[in-house]
Amino acid sequence: MGSCWSNQKAKLARNKTRPTNSVYKCEPRILILGGGVAGLACAVELKTNGYNNVRIVEMSDRIGGRVKTLKFADNYVDMGAQWVYGQKGNVVYQMVKELNILEKSDDTLKNINWIRSNGDELSKSVVEEMLNLISTIYYKMQDDQIDPEASFGEYVSQMFYREMDKRHRHLDRHVAKEFITTFKKIEGSMMDVSAYDYWTFKPCKGCHHLNWREKGFKEFLRILVKGDEMNEHGILKDCIDLNQKVIQIEWDRIDGSVVVSCDKRKYAADHVVITFSLGVLKRNTMLFRPNLPEANCAAINFIGFASICKIFIEFDEKFWPDNWRGFNALWRGQDLPSEYWLKDIYGFHVYEHQPRVLLGWASGFHVDVIESMDHDALVQGIMDMLHRFLPKFKLSHPNNVVTTKWSIDPAHLGSYSYPSLLASEYETGPAQLAQPVNVLVYDALLSADTAVSVRATHMKPVVTRPVLFFAGEATSPNHYSTVHGAVETGIREAGRIISFYENE
Repeated sequence: MGSCWSNQKAKLARNKTRPTNSVYKCEPRILILGGGVAGLACAVELKTNGYNNVRIVEMSDRIGGRVKTLKFADNYVDMGAQWVYGQKGNVVYQMVKELNILEKSDDTLKNINWIRSNGDELSKSVVEEMLNLISTIYYKMQDDQIDPEASFGEYVSQMFYREMDKRHRHLDRHVAKEFITTFKKIEGSMMDVSAYDYWTFKPCKGCHHLNWREKGFKEFLRILVKGDEMNEHGILKDCIDLNQKVIQIEWDRIDGSVVVSCDKRKYAADHVVITFSLGVLKRNTMLFRPNLPEANCAAINFIGFASICKIFIEFDEKFWPDNWRGFNALWRGQDLPSEYWLKDIYGFHVYEHQPRVLLGWASGFHVDVIESMDHDALVQGIMDMLHRFLPKFKLSHPNNVVTTKWSIDPAHLGSYSYPSLLASEYETGPAQLAQPVNVLVYDALLSADTAVSVRATHMKPVVTRPVLFFAGEATSPNHYSTVHGAVETGIREAGRIISFYENE
């Protein structure tokens, strides 16, 4: 099974002997479910601190989770996470800042054309005025008395029209309505995001759109695990089992162990770190035996989880001028398409270091339709939309069109978490999801194979052991929906395990 999962020969990486609370009186067995950045960061942190009995179980055939870089057209594209958001306090940026592998991207709001469905382009002054109006609303929102039951989208819309009536009556009302509709699509899930909890997210200061040049976000994975071209798993080599679907997690056993049943094998561990996406946790309610404590369950049920779809379009040669960065789409009421899914595509942008590629963006209720629909119908709809919005351009038929599959991929079932109205109503969120689950461990006369039904009423508990830990972007109170948030949570949960042994 590899050196990382050895019970007998695991050695400490430090000079001093680490105390152990393991009922097995040996190196604690740590199982990490999910090979995304949270799981990888957790494993690296544990191994760096001398915990060598670590194994990652991943459902898919690769590591990285929602970091996925593929060869496409002339270079690489990021199917999932694409940018580093912020610099100060961003663990991802701090890990790579000295390597000169990041560069600033264009602002997808300010430096992109805003075009109506009749081909009319909004003037730069109108776009700037409406963006400034929205910025003013954001700043006022921090000091405003917000209805706890109001969504972020409702608040912004109401304030937008109110401010228009007060100070911006010269703006075309129809254009303004189209603009705010598209803006809400760009922001994603605004109509379900709690206005009251919106400010729990704390953006890192600095540039919020740093791309990976021609390398893609996969470069960060290599750096994280200290890998190279010959060994992409780096220090986690021999510690990762791919293509293992978790069927059941049995965690309340008398002997204190956790038994994880997969479709191909079983694992026994002292501690299990669960880094599944929130979408997977929501879908697989019967995964845990017994059910999780109420606090964890409520967080899983009520935290929001949504999808964004990317559509990569490769042309034989670019049809746009060098200084053109793409457009955001404003649908006029009379032009709304019969193909309802097209309304969820809010723009097509030039992709950095890909001279012949446009990247389409979609959010909303029909992302799963886009990601699962017939390829020819998808291409036809996209080209119809491009012809409508870009009548002055001479378009050619694309060579290749590829979409993401996050909403329908059983290993993810969505893209990002957010503070929903229900989470606010039930006073739950990332902190509740991240609560470790403890068990009482009894006298270790029982082996890992002892039946759970055996009663231990005559034995005294030895220790309270945290057996289940939760990591991933959805467990980050202030950096949810980001890669750096996911990395932070993986390091956080590794720290909890380390503290359990070192503080005893």
